Amino acid sequence: MPRHHLLTALLLAGVAATAAAAPAATPRPVKVMIISMFDKEAEIWTDKLQLTQSIAVPGLSPRYPVVHCNAADVCQLTTDMGKANAAASVAAMVHSGLFDLRASYFLVAGIGGIDPAQGTTGTAAWSRHLVDADLAWELDARERGDGWSTGYLGINMKTPADVPPLHYGSEMYQLNEELMQRALALSRDAVLADPEQARSYRARYPSAPANQPPQVRQCDTMTGNTWYHGELLGQRARDWFAQLTANQGKYCIVAQEDNATYTALKRGSEAGLLDVQRVAVLRTASNFDRQPPGMTALESLHAQSGGYPPALQNLYIAGNPLVQDILKHWQDGAAPAAVTRKTAPAYAPKVMIVNMFGAEAAPFVKGLKLTEKRKVPGLSARYPEVQCNREQICQLTTDMGYSNAAASISALLYASGFDLRNTYFIIAGIAGISPRHGTVATAAWADYAVDYSLSHEIDAREMPQDWAYGYFGIHTNAPGQLPRFDYRTEVFQLNTALVDRAYKLSQHVKLSDSDAARAYRASFTTAPANQPPAVTRCDTVSGDTWYAGETLGRRAEEWSVLLTGGKARYCTSQQEDNATLEVLRRGQAAGRVDFGRVLILRSASDVDRPHPGQSNSDVLVNYAQQGGFEPSTANLLLTAQPVLREMTRHWSRWKQGVPAD
Repeated sequence: MPRHHLLTALLLAGVAATAAAAPAATPRPVKVMIISMFDKEAEIWTDKLQLTQSIAVPGLSPRYPVVHCNAADVCQLTTDMGKANAAASVAAMVHSGLFDLRASYFLVAGIGGIDPAQGTTGTAAWSRHLVDADLAWELDARERGDGWSTGYLGINMKTPADVPPLHYGSEMYQLNEELMQRALALSRDAVLADPEQARSYRARYPSAPANQPPQVRQCDTMTGNTWYHGELLGQRARDWFAQLTANQGKYCIVAQEDNATYTALKRGSEAGLLDVQRVAVLRTASNFDRQPPGMTALESLHAQSGGYPPALQNLYIAGNPLVQDILKHWQDGAAPAAVTRKTAPAYAPKVMIVNMFGAEAAPFVKGLKLTEKRKVPGLSARYPEVQCNREQICQLTTDMGYSNAAASISALLYASGFDLRNTYFIIAGIAGISPRHGTVATAAWADYAVDYSLSHEIDAREMPQDWAYGYFGIHTNAPGQLPRFDYRTEVFQLNTALVDRAYKLSQHVKLSDSDAARAYRASFTTAPANQPPAVTRCDTVSGDTWYAGETLGRRAEEWSVLLTGGKARYCTSQQEDNATLEVLRRGQAAGRVDFGRVLILRSASDVDRPHPGQSNSDVLVNYAQQGGFEPSTANLLLTAQPVLREMTRHWSRWKQGVPAD
């Protein structure tokens, strides 16, 4: 591997960023940035590398608000768990201005669950490919189409065998081969930790490598907020990985964050702040992803495999050789040219419309005459600009899914130069809707956003017979048990007074409709599913997996009730809102935004379960025939307009906060 260079710079010891402080005049140089996801993964590096310097970074997780560094310019960031946290933390760090990352190497190092066909507990795997498991359609496996091997299939595909196009841009990444091979060569002969409990449990598996001692190897990482487990979902993971990598990848370990982390780093690379070719991903196996013979999937999920302690130890054992090699062969020299930050006076929008893709944005851009374009580093390459008008209404398109949403909103908060402290945010996008609370083209204001994805899943064909579905809370034993809120992104409640005003201002708006939508809703036998669309108020669930069908729709209802103590009334389902809200909540802690000024408006492009006589697979695969796409995108602007008009015409009152009347 060629030796790389970094611009010589003076180390500014003891510099700490606060929410109100400007970035350090001279960013701190970093040779290696280690990225961990939770405290136990981070602790193995802290003492051994003497990471004694702490640098507070606005926008990091409140549990892990600082980056730790040492005198050798090795630093460590803890993102917090899940996609929303990972993308938010990495993007906040990248855009903070506190670090010189132009020549930095990034080592993403965390634990995961392993396919027994590829390794055993304690195995350390360097990734060539990262694949997102969640960005797909799903039906409960018992409601799958004829001939389908699984309830999962690619978005806009007809069967699970169809290979989907990578429309999100975050579905699959391939890492730098040279760096991966260097990391593998340096660590291949490492003696990995392997305690007696792990050795005893692995003996349950009948074949190698599952029943053999752990080794360092190359195999790839799946990302998914949902902790799937069992033979059937494990096989789906193998098949999905092969599809998305054109059989070039080798599914090995499943984790929750890596595609989100890489998305934020890639955005930073596109902005000229770092080199995404200097990213390595190491995952070590804390458990198996499926059961051994003689054990059910649920028993296997809760089994004490003994893999957790050695997986943590082996992150350092396998990862540190690369860190030390980078330091040993480091030579100061010319780094890529620095990116100059704009110092123009901050622009202060009154309202920021947040859309997720172009068709959602189009009615706002045209109808509000958003002709002023402001480029922001770190936004999606497809949507690199914020667009504004003379009334100081602006619009941002994040791109779709958790990873893109969190990365884009972070860039807006920390790289745009906008003054957003008094700005109102309206998250406006299309969604699926429960026919119990709306119909095609309904527009709904939400009080609660609930994360659908942060849970365990066992395929319905492998779950206990008395379960209604295979989803249940992380670290719980069955559906219906309330999980701990370990991720802190599971539930958000918006400002009730603001939602009240938005609903009252817009409730009598006449919404757009279509002949196809009217014909489709006539097949329902009850209201509101068979009635014309109207503005309503009900709650939303978020998740990268686009589900449909009676069973998973019921699960969304019950999950929302469970996580909010009965307060949420599930209505719409979409892919971004909890990720967007997490960044905005962190932004409030950093003094950048007011979380009490956030609204969610979702309009229904389709219903989430079938009408009488329709199959569950048909309501998903042929959702476009419901005729909801065009009226639902139009209804976003129609519903938001009275609110926008009220805010901008009476800005002197709204600037102070939500008016009382």
